[in-house]
Amino acid sequence: MTEPTSLHSTVLVTGAASGIGRAVAVRIAAEGYRLALFDQDAAGLEATHALLAGEGHIALEGDVTILADLERAVAEQADSAYPLQGVVANAGIEVLGDVLALTTTDWDRSLAVNLTGTFNTAKACLPSLIKQGGSFVAVSSDAGVVGAQGYAAYSAAKHGLIGLVKSMALDYGQRGIRTNAVAPSFVETAMADRIFESDPASQTYYAGTVPLGRFARADEIASAVFHLLSDESSYVNGMVYRIDGGSTAGYFEKSE
Repeated sequence: MTEPTSLHSTVLVTGAASGIGRAVAVRIAAEGYRLALFDQDAAGLEATHALLAGEGHIALEGDVTILADLERAVAEQADSAYPLQGVVANAGIEVLGDVLALTTTDWDRSLAVNLTGTFNTAKACLPSLIKQGGSFVAVSSDAGVVGAQGYAAYSAAKHGLIGLVKSMALDYGQRGIRTNAVAPSFVETAMADRIFESDPASQTYYAGTVPLGRFARADEIASAVFHLLSDESSYVNGMVYRIDGGSTAGYFEKSE
């Protein structure tokens, strides 16, 4: 299986304008890869681009809910001298509420970005990946591994994403593609800030469920993503990598 080779291949990262996506891009660029940054936030894309080490990186504006945008981005990347050999499907949004509180619009938007966005990313990128071999990493959530109270639409989408990843691992492993997912718990990002701004009490609650006693940093997620992209994990396929400080390991009661 051909893995991404430093200085000679490109990794496409969706949701690259901020948060985990930005941290992933910075880490991958530091390892010598070329980056194709994808997001609908043009200003955020440029800010991420300015942080990257090395040359040859490109910023591609678009929406993961629109397949044509991703197909255009892949076509633009194909014009470079560096083949696409890695993809990080990271784009996602927070959608809060239980079933009765959610509107149909809320539900549809969560599925469109958090699940269909990954499907679109895979559909646009797989033809290029198959030519070269490589790795596809999707960013799910601990809410994709266990249920999350008050996050019905988000949890459903992230559970679905894990099912998609496992199916892709079976469908495309024999064609030289490894497909895996990371499942972080709360990460210190702008998304978490927005959630806790509207519900400060939940921050205290969720922090208390983590045996390591804190939320994750975005660079810690980036390290796990890079591991799954690289040949360090050359025999890993169909795995869900929980990065949650132990919060989904079992029942936990904080010591006094």
